[in-house]
Amino acid sequence: MSVEDLLIHFIYSEEDEQVRHNRQYFLPGEEMKGLVSLHLRTGVRTRGLTIHFLGMATVSWESPKKRKVYQASEIYLESAKPLLDIGYDSYVDLPSGLHQFGFRYQLPTNLPSTFNGVYGQVTYIAKVKLECEDERDTTITSEPFMVLRRPELSPEIYDEKTIKKSKFFVGLTTGKVKVECTIDKSAAIPGDNIAINAEVCNWTGKEISLIQASMILESHYFAEGHEIVFRQYLSKRDDVYDVSTFRGRRWRNVLLPVPPYLPDSSLEHCKIMTLRYVFQFKVRTIPFAASLVDDFKCR
Repeated sequence: MSVEDLLIHFIYSEEDEQVRHNRQYFLPGEEMKGLVSLHLRTGVRTRGLTIHFLGMATVSWESPKKRKVYQASEIYLESAKPLLDIGYDSYVDLPSGLHQFGFRYQLPTNLPSTFNGVYGQVTYIAKVKLECEDERDTTITSEPFMVLRRPELSPEIYDEKTIKKSKFFVGLTTGKVKVECTIDKSAAIPGDNIAINAEVCNWTGKEISLIQASMILESHYFAEGHEIVFRQYLSKRDDVYDVSTFRGRRWRNVLLPVPPYLPDSSLEHCKIMTLRYVFQFKVRTIPFAASLVDDFKCR
């Protein structure tokens, strides 16, 4: 084999190194830039060097009762660009050593965000093919890349929001659990924190065994006229103390971290999947539980 390495490197930003390191994704409508590195042990005669850009969504789940698999797919990106200008039915001799080829590609504006779920995913891949006269030297490599939408959020998103609940638990003869929770914003900003202030009062005859704040992703998948839903925790924060009978507990600026790489709410421009982000503040007495739930936007 004459080819030692064939690698794809993406350039996410023209700014300083720290910005490039933190970014690690492309925006819809942005010009993608990168570099293909070809390291040859010995010289080769090549018919072409081409980069392909592929983007698609797939959904699949099995219904054991119906003995059926539901499937759906969409294609968002399917394009190719030559990296070597060889011409029709011609060859180019490449000597041994390192060869590098820059590339640019204008991404469409209507791409959905990259997403990897239990029953479906949106994926983007760059693939490079080196086609040689000697087929034993023909080499293909691929590298995934992320696309994330970052829609503008209204200023009201950054206003504090308070949610309250007071509940009697069936089976308990005395008292309520009273919960009041305030969050500093009603949006999830990837890589940021949500500041939580809360007060829990326990007037029941049972100990409170759990106080928990969490961010939940609810993903919906559609195929062949059917839908399946999956809920998963993205982040959670538990209180380390139990709350005994007729006692209370306060949270003051407790931080709930938001994961750094999240797709936008609703997964815009994808017709076979949609997303919903939920903030939940849960209080549990044995064996009962109450939750405060509020929808989140994600940018």
